[in-house]
Amino acid sequence: MDTLNFDGSCDPNPSGIMGFGWIIHWSNGKADKEGSKEKKPSPANTNNVAEYTALKEGILDYLEHGGKGPLQVYGDSSLVINQMSGKWKVNNKNLAAIKEEILSVIKKHHLQVNFSWVPRERNSTADRLAMPASRSRTSSNVSPVSSSVNMSNDSSFRPQNRKFVADVNSTSVSPQLKVRINELNTDPSPGFRSFAKLKVGGLDAFSRKRLDELKKEAGKNPSSQVLKEFPDDASLQASALRWMLRGLAMDLAIRKVKVDAQIAKKKKK
Repeated sequence: MDTLNFDGSCDPNPSGIMGFGWIIHWSNGKADKEGSKEKKPSPANTNNVAEYTALKEGILDYLEHGGKGPLQVYGDSSLVINQMSGKWKVNNKNLAAIKEEILSVIKKHHLQVNFSWVPRERNSTADRLAMPASRSRTSSNVSPVSSSVNMSNDSSFRPQNRKFVADVNSTSVSPQLKVRINELNTDPSPGFRSFAKLKVGGLDAFSRKRLDELKKEAGKNPSSQVLKEFPDDASLQASALRWMLRGLAMDLAIRKVKVDAQIAKKKKK
């Protein structure tokens, strides 16, 4: 089966330059086909729009070069993969319009397509191609999580460099929370309000788990990281691990807990 990996980026997000990248692997032995495009800054540009557009451009390129299907599509955007698969609803009008364009192309060419999510490390080529030409198209290694609260100007915290403990698509959180977590995971510089508004909406499968259970489930590296960030507060360590296990990126989970701690401190005054 032919395969297509796609990725998109917007730097800064929103309104920045959008980059689109994809790579086609032919099942008949032809050489892999790489493709990339970019779009100038615009108020309508976002990471999610870039991801959707990269998928559309990749499918069009596949068809233009004789692809007949079936086609296996891989992407590291939970939002795009789950919306294209029909698992999640599309509430954003811009994304809905691009999705309809993609479905129209698929229907017109009677193309059989299957969509699957993959972690970012398995999508590295498309990720590299998605970086606009004005940026360096070099593959990035995952950077360790910083203890700094202000991460907006640190390139190591761009979405493609984030580390994850769990895939939000595979966790037991509500569909609404999955969408919100995905939005934060794909935002290179989420603000204080974004974290403050992130709520579980009651108790979930992680709420009652003790710190020792959370550490065992999350693993050694995340457990060591939260201990380093919150050495004297087991409650904050547990909270950060819960968010990581729900699917929030490690750096964002730590930032989320720090924001909540700041809010709680202000309320006590």
